Amino acid sequence: MTNYYYTVAALETIRLEEKVPISEAQFLQFAEDTIDGKDYQVLLKSRWGHTEPTGLSFADQILSWEKELRLELAKARILKLNFEQALPASDGNYALQEQVRAVMALDSPLDRERFLDNLRWSFLEDMGACHFFDLEALVVYYLKLQLALRQAKFQEELGRESFEKAYAAVTDSFNLTTL
Repeated sequence: MTNYYYTVAALETIRLEEKVPISEAQFLQFAEDTIDGKDYQVLLKSRWGHTEPTGLSFADQILSWEKELRLELAKARILKLNFEQALPASDGNYALQEQVRAVMALDSPLDRERFLDNLRWSFLEDMGACHFFDLEALVVYYLKLQLALRQAKFQEELGRESFEKAYAAVTDSFNLTTL
């Protein structure tokens, strides 16, 4: 197992809801310059929502957890809307029903997104607890960076306006089809 003491030690700490100290492009360039090419390819595949194997079981485990979270969210949304929709089968490795119930109980879409990001962050903290200077630590850092950058883009007022426009468009189209 390769250790990346310099690479990990040189990275600044990332925290949710704080200014992000590095861009994704800067991080990836730094990683490309300081880690093995094969490990860099694994790192590139370690993205939220990525469903293909990364080449590292640790990263695949995290992405499998994310897939389970998304499936549970989809199930909850389908039940809430009384739709009948077939979903891909769960691999059953993670029980996330309680967390999804807590998310669905929140009224604000922004609060839901923040809750989900905090849930993802906590999972990453747990997964990375025993990894300090290895590729796994870099995968955790990269996934945390993606979350922090995503949250930095949240703008409550613009989000509310966008949501209200989209909601109005959906309700208008629903009202037209039911007449």
